[in-house]
Amino acid sequence: MAQSLWNTAADLIKVTEKHPFLTAMIDGSLPVDNFRYYVIQDALYLNDFCTCLEILASKMQLEMKDDDSTYKEACIQRVNELSGVIDKAEKELHRSYFTTWGISESDATAMPNTVLYTSYMMKVVSTRPIAEGMAAILPCFWVYMHVGKCMLKLREELGTSVQRSAQLDEWIDMYAGEEYEKKWKVSS
Repeated sequence: MAQSLWNTAADLIKVTEKHPFLTAMIDGSLPVDNFRYYVIQDALYLNDFCTCLEILASKMQLEMKDDDSTYKEACIQRVNELSGVIDKAEKELHRSYFTTWGISESDATAMPNTVLYTSYMMKVVSTRPIAEGMAAILPCFWVYMHVGKCMLKLREELGTSVQRSAQLDEWIDMYAGEEYEKKWKVSS
């Protein structure tokens, strides 16, 4: 099922792979201010994403009453693990950037596109069935993982012919990494 959905989105995914922001991250032409803006918005997004996972875990606890308790507990544990992955890997990377840049997350302001997207996720997760909530949030990870791998491949092709900041390479390494993939892999 997941693979068929991915295949349906293939044209959009191909466009995403070549997005100018992403290619500029690899070829070293992305201005630091643009990356900083992105990281701030992404950090705010991740906070709301963790809230979405917490809501899903709570809904599972309440709504999966008739399910086998082992299955129910496994589902809740998996959702909580995913939230932990965000906090220990993704948010930690973002916090390290904030420290380097002298930015306080509490001073960050979500911009309109971030608010629109996170509001949509929160609404779906809060008001719709669990499966719809999961469907609203999982594509983000799959796309980040896929894009990270594409960026890593291009970075390897470019080799040392371009200069990038260490922060850009850290970002690529995390999202292209095997550990990230293991955490987010979902059977189709």
